[in-house]
Amino acid sequence: MISYPQALEIINQAQPLQSMAVPIGAAQAYVSAKDIKSSVNVPPFANSAMDGFAVVSSELANASEQAPVIMKVAGDSVAGDAPSAGLGQAWEIMTGAPVPSGYDAVVKVEDVEVLERQANGYPAVVSFSASVPAFNNIRLAGEDIHQGDILIAKGDIIEAPHIMALAAIGKATVEVTRPPEVALIATGTELQDDPTKELLPGQIRNSNTPYLQQCCAELGIDADYVGAFADDPELFEDSLSSLIESQDIIISTGAVSAGRHDFIPDSLRKLGAIIEYHKVQIRPGKPILYARFENGCHYFGLPGNPISSVVGFRFFVYPLIRTLQGLPVEQPIMAKLAKPFNKKHKFRFFAKGLMSVDSQGQLQAEILPGQESFKIQPLLKANCWVVLDEPAKQYEQQIVTVYPLSPVQLTL
Repeated sequence: MISYPQALEIINQAQPLQSMAVPIGAAQAYVSAKDIKSSVNVPPFANSAMDGFAVVSSELANASEQAPVIMKVAGDSVAGDAPSAGLGQAWEIMTGAPVPSGYDAVVKVEDVEVLERQANGYPAVVSFSASVPAFNNIRLAGEDIHQGDILIAKGDIIEAPHIMALAAIGKATVEVTRPPEVALIATGTELQDDPTKELLPGQIRNSNTPYLQQCCAELGIDADYVGAFADDPELFEDSLSSLIESQDIIISTGAVSAGRHDFIPDSLRKLGAIIEYHKVQIRPGKPILYARFENGCHYFGLPGNPISSVVGFRFFVYPLIRTLQGLPVEQPIMAKLAKPFNKKHKFRFFAKGLMSVDSQGQLQAEILPGQESFKIQPLLKANCWVVLDEPAKQYEQQIVTVYPLSPVQLTL
């Protein structure tokens, strides 16, 4: 039996998957495979931030209410017009319109008095009663994004703001790391997959697989559920042999402990797997198994108890997914333990917790009651995991390691 840090070190030796191009509209939750630089300036030209009048700022240097500067209006521009050449005097301009060459400031319409209008109602003569600084109300070319700026770094998880930036620079596709192909298997004669059927004596509902599918979906992975297998090694091996060739990760639940029907370790060996470890010094989930096949397929055998499967995915499968996508090791949050806790066993403990902010504005985490690995309901109240190291220890109100309940979930 190895420690959790040793288990994690083995997982982190996996090689990242290859990259692929996807349309930016479908890139949400993918991981960028390389730095993405802008090939253009945004905005591409100087434009007005206000409806108003473009001017040469130096010509209004002495403008005041007592001595206003009066100008004719030489022309007008709206958003979508091609840039114009300045003709002197003032120039009526709308928000987003290109600033004509020669002008270096815009005075918003509310600060300008119209003295005369043309026959069509457009301003003909206007009055300015205050000075303005150069570049007033002007969005300069490249003021937001400069040509050559790195918008997305290699390893960034692409989110909606990234997609907005990619669209702004005219990027149609983005190079991302291919998400892993994941297959899910459940084992156990006692499992009932169909929620419309009544349970027979001795049966239980399969709650692990729907949970694991949702965890994968949150990460942008469409996990394929192969099915629930009775305690039949031959049937399991027949199905697994075909999955090995098509999947990057195979996750099973159940049949990895030490009972007579816990056949998975032997079946994996028969199919040529290298079992990297079986049993880790953790609770819940001690019997967890991790194996690799020669073609690079990874296999996780998670214990069948619901919270053991939850911990197995969160703290073993998810780190592998990060490694396969070229992401760094996840960093924890540090928070004060809200109440003393006596950890009596020598295993690393992943405890269902509730994180909050105390009256001094400091993060604190409470270990919730109901830590048994079969209990699902306490998970509904949790928003984090409080992780306590291996030694048996009496924890006081001290700083502890905390992780979000789900990798994509805010803790507060």
